[in-house]
Amino acid sequence: MSPSPSAAEAAPSEQRLHIRRARKPLNCEPCRRSKLRCDRRLPCTSCSRRGLVSLCTYRNQRQGHDSEPTNDDASRQSPHRGGASRLLAPLPEHDRRSLLQSPENPAASDSHARWEEVFQRPTDQPLYARYGHGCQLNGFNFPFSLGPDIPKQDLLNLLPPKECCDYLVIQYFSRLSPLYHILHGPTFQKEYTRFFDRQAETDLSWMALLFVLCSVTLNTMEESDSTLINSWCKETESLSFRAAAAKFRNHAMVCLSQDQFLIRHSLHTLQALLILIYGMSHNDGVEQTWVLLGMALNIGIALRCNIKTKPSTMGWIEFEQHRRCWAGILMLHTYQAILFRDVNVSAFSEIEVTLPADVNDTDIRDDMILPPSSQPTQMSVIMFKLRLFEISSRVCDLLSRDTELTGENLTSLDSLISQEQAKWDAKFLINGQPSVLDLSSYAHWCILQQYAHQLYLLLHRAFCRSRMGQPPRFESQLKCTTSGVALLEIHRQFAELPRLRQYRWYVYGMTSFCAFHGAVAIASCLLMEPESLNASSYKSVFDAAVVRFKALQERSTICAKAFPIISHLRTMIWPDNPDGSLMCPDSSNVLDEWFDSVPWLNVDSVNWASSSIPI
Repeated sequence: MSPSPSAAEAAPSEQRLHIRRARKPLNCEPCRRSKLRCDRRLPCTSCSRRGLVSLCTYRNQRQGHDSEPTNDDASRQSPHRGGASRLLAPLPEHDRRSLLQSPENPAASDSHARWEEVFQRPTDQPLYARYGHGCQLNGFNFPFSLGPDIPKQDLLNLLPPKECCDYLVIQYFSRLSPLYHILHGPTFQKEYTRFFDRQAETDLSWMALLFVLCSVTLNTMEESDSTLINSWCKETESLSFRAAAAKFRNHAMVCLSQDQFLIRHSLHTLQALLILIYGMSHNDGVEQTWVLLGMALNIGIALRCNIKTKPSTMGWIEFEQHRRCWAGILMLHTYQAILFRDVNVSAFSEIEVTLPADVNDTDIRDDMILPPSSQPTQMSVIMFKLRLFEISSRVCDLLSRDTELTGENLTSLDSLISQEQAKWDAKFLINGQPSVLDLSSYAHWCILQQYAHQLYLLLHRAFCRSRMGQPPRFESQLKCTTSGVALLEIHRQFAELPRLRQYRWYVYGMTSFCAFHGAVAIASCLLMEPESLNASSYKSVFDAAVVRFKALQERSTICAKAFPIISHLRTMIWPDNPDGSLMCPDSSNVLDEWFDSVPWLNVDSVNWASSSIPI
């Protein structure tokens, strides 16, 4: 009997199957369905990352033998079958049952599970398949990690002893937090206690926050601090406080990198970045924080810190922490607006947000916020700075369009700044005098005054010389010298006043540069109008500033760079002539040319080595 057609057709097919070389499965089932290359472990790295450990199986494996080809293998070799049709092809019955019975997918349908795998694909499949989780390549990770994986315990070992941590955290909340209060103290206290109880369970972002607090606080400490030396003698034997602060800042960035903060972030991530930027603004220069500030801004938007209404799922404490972070972002942009004339950040003032309540930490409960107090609160200085932010944005906008800066604009903005100063007096002073019961309130007042006088210098400097066919305004010259003296006096108080001792660190950075700006403004005006401004009345203030800058050279890089210039300016104005006469006012031309050639308040934009500097 001749074979039937079906049998005849089956024979060559069967023969081809025997001739064709069988091969082992290259991928486990989840990787094969998602078209991922598998590292063939059990479970493989891909399934471990995506939570599909129970589904990680290899079809038709035989102990010691090659597996036969499958229909899926054949379809993968065929050039005529599209990727989408293979992707949506029905699963075999045993795969469907394993999906439905999987602990990770108790109620998942076959198509839902398959699409979940598709959506979890890495963006770069070849790199991912080759290098595994994080795609380590040449010592760097993808996506967006900045270094190789480091065990959490190794990072924990980099922290100083607990006694030292306690001391640094206490100093942070007494020295820095009153000036930039974005943390909710009671909440941080709970997190800090829980950290030392269960360190292994701590998030990397919170560890980054702790490293940042240690770093920024160390930059405010004196090298002779006996309490810190005794509690941390092992480190201080080989490192200065500033060097240790730099190490802790690096450790914080490592923690954020390990946490992949560019694509995965929390409130702790944002808090760590903001405090880091605040410290860098004062110690390293505002211009070095631009990129980090942009990242913090976008993370704040991603975390919905700028929403106006509290979500029903969020308590008041958490909501206030989000709003404080947004206020912190705006305050850091205030620095940019004041320190860079050509940067217009007025768009931020147009964003409609609900600012944090002007209350203390203890006034915030999870179910309500108590009414604001008439007394200074932990948030008062930030709220005043945000109002100043609006004024500084208008000032910078006008300065960027010099032709629109008129006498009317000058008078209007001058009046707005003066009104804010009156509010500060009412809030932080008692009958015009500092409070003896609240040490931080006077520091707040001095810092706000510093920003006000910076704005005065920016506004009136343009009118100290002839412009647009108009002669110099004597009122503007007098305002510049008055504000310059005020900046030098604030510098003196932070450097010498006992009541501001815990804020002495403030004089090492921006305050010294502001004082230097004030000194140059005074010198410029006095060289132009030495007689009408009564130059002799400024001599004692200027001489005292020269002495302070000399004394602060070792601790402050700004003072070290500015001291030769301010010393020479003093000689230009009051040369050691027997008759006590002033140098010819024409010598002010060199100073004015240099004065106008730099974006003044950007310390690192000053070319200190330039031959045009009047030394």
